[in-house]
Amino acid sequence: MERVAVVVHEEKVAAMGAGDPCQLLRAAVEARGWPEPVFYPTSSSDAGAEATRTALAEGAELVVVCGGDGTLNACAQGLIGSGVPMAVIPVGTGNLVAGNLGVPREPATAVATAVSGTDRDLDLGQTPEGVVVGMAGLGLDAAMVQDAPRWLKRRLGWPAYAVSLLRHLADRGFTAVVEVDGERVTYRHARTVVIGNVGALHGGLSLFPDARADDGILEVAVLAPRTVLGWIPTAARLLSKRKGSIPVRKGKHIVVTADRTLRRETDGEALPDGRVMEVKVAPGALRLRL
Repeated sequence: MERVAVVVHEEKVAAMGAGDPCQLLRAAVEARGWPEPVFYPTSSSDAGAEATRTALAEGAELVVVCGGDGTLNACAQGLIGSGVPMAVIPVGTGNLVAGNLGVPREPATAVATAVSGTDRDLDLGQTPEGVVVGMAGLGLDAAMVQDAPRWLKRRLGWPAYAVSLLRHLADRGFTAVVEVDGERVTYRHARTVVIGNVGALHGGLSLFPDARADDGILEVAVLAPRTVLGWIPTAARLLSKRKGSIPVRKGKHIVVTADRTLRRETDGEALPDGRVMEVKVAPGALRLRL
């Protein structure tokens, strides 16, 4: 028997209409004879980290996240190092992290995995502001995520990010110093820098083709086309999914320092603008049920 806590983004669940995954989960838990799950809604002041810590303090033995990548990130921050498994029912706009980690997208299948799956220890990235489950970035990557209209995300899902991306393809470049385990390289004309614990992007693109979330390693890539037309061969290399098509550096501690203040994000959630993005790997820090 497991005491199940459900951290739920109620707005995203309500937007689904019929087929409430929380009701599916309640029925699955009841069918197994477990205690009734306890629900912890997120709020404007808590994306899920504090709700998760409260659930742990109240004896939760499994935390089920019912939300998008931002809710998943916040709950991982609350769970880090606890040994308590997380299960995910993805109901967000993009569900990029969940897809990379092998979480089923269909709610009924995700619920079945939550109550009967196998636990696996995965790495996290740690930043001064929190954690990275999937990817973090600064520059165009963050601007694209932050400027996608909410109404368009509700209507289109992740393609709304592509619309936002087009608005930023001509953004001014920057100089970035990327330090990986103490070794520094300077990149001119950078448009975006992405640090990844996983590899796949939306739309069939792959930035880190051989990334694994359990190898104790982070990866970093700098995309630096000099012109708007330069994005065409860059996109072709991403679509090829070939190892080495995009230059990648790997390490356990990555620090990116830009020559000016830029947008920043982790797992699709905005961070305060800044010049520095620092991520250290925390091996095996998150137990995920798959």
